[in-house]
Amino acid sequence: GGTVTAADNRNWLRVGLGLFVVAFGANIFAPLLPSYRDTAGLSQSQVTFLLAIYVLGLVPSLLIGGPLSDIKGRRAMIRPALLIGGVGSAVLALGSTGSFIALSAGRFIAGTAIGLIMAAGAAWLQELSSGPSHVGARRATIALSLGFGGGPLLAGLIGQFLPYPNVLPYLVHLVVLALIAPLVWRTPGGAAQPGAERRPMFSRSVLSHDFLWSVAAWAPWGFGAVSTAFAILPALVHDELTWPVAFTGVIVAVTMGTGVLIQPLATRFGSDLVPPAILGLGFVVAGMFMSIVVAVTGSPWLVYPAAVLLGAAYGIMMVSGLREVRRIAPARELGAATAVFYSLTYVGFFAPLALSYLGPAVGYPTMFVIGALIAAASIAPVVRIARGRGSSAPPQR
Repeated sequence: GGTVTAADNRNWLRVGLGLFVVAFGANIFAPLLPSYRDTAGLSQSQVTFLLAIYVLGLVPSLLIGGPLSDIKGRRAMIRPALLIGGVGSAVLALGSTGSFIALSAGRFIAGTAIGLIMAAGAAWLQELSSGPSHVGARRATIALSLGFGGGPLLAGLIGQFLPYPNVLPYLVHLVVLALIAPLVWRTPGGAAQPGAERRPMFSRSVLSHDFLWSVAAWAPWGFGAVSTAFAILPALVHDELTWPVAFTGVIVAVTMGTGVLIQPLATRFGSDLVPPAILGLGFVVAGMFMSIVVAVTGSPWLVYPAAVLLGAAYGIMMVSGLREVRRIAPARELGAATAVFYSLTYVGFFAPLALSYLGPAVGYPTMFVIGALIAAASIAPVVRIARGRGSSAPPQR
């Protein structure tokens, strides 16, 4: 409410930097997967487990932190998230020798940090952004995606070409965090709203027919698409690679970068009758077919177009989902409902774990065909909800 001053305009940027720096640390692990496999002797399924255990830290802290931020204020969640993110990177650096316990703990802690900041930060950023509703959603997703893509790009290059590949990237994160944290820490506002204690910890809107079919039905594809692009595809072409760590870092950056670049187009495409999620699921289908070609040919070059398609799917779905949540959930439950949406998108991080077990048994091409079929089937409920909405009531703004 009230007029937007220049200071307010800069405040959303501070919160965005907070989202960026925690996401930056959370995904440093991804390009180091080949390094942990080769230098620390971890198996592919151990490595994909470490990718997934992060979700076990992330989802509970999201589901608690999102609603708590509605009650206690956004800042009360974001400050501890910055500290926990630092602890996560420190523990991961200690696990550089390949200690499975240290790496599991570090990944779990990194997940907890991103979970705390994700819903609270996205909700706060949307509140600080003036203009149409998609502006805040887009800023939140871009800040997170730049962190999720920038961290791995830097880590991949450092890990490939500099000494101590499993330590140095985390130390770089700690330095960046030390520079950014004070700016975020002092962001004005973000305190608890009066009467907030009576807010529910759980948003009933996520049980609505609309949410279940037009958001929950496809949400796991959000990170299912990107984690497939950077955990599975580089491993399929590993034998052809000279610089596997750098290659994986670049693939993560291409995937997440495409997710960022496509968002302005996604918001332009979306109408109330045709939610952009439909376009996103189309990209998943295309990305799965491209992944089949990668699996059959073993060509590293074909990983790039697959990463672009899967990254586009992710970017469109995140914006579409945040926008749908904002439309379905009452304002006072926005943090709680956003947390549920993000948690569902993160279920997709288990896709590489499932693939690392099933792929060798069934064949990766078969698994990707099944993925394409599931994504195609997910389009139907979204279309049905959109049709019903178009004919019944005008959308709430």
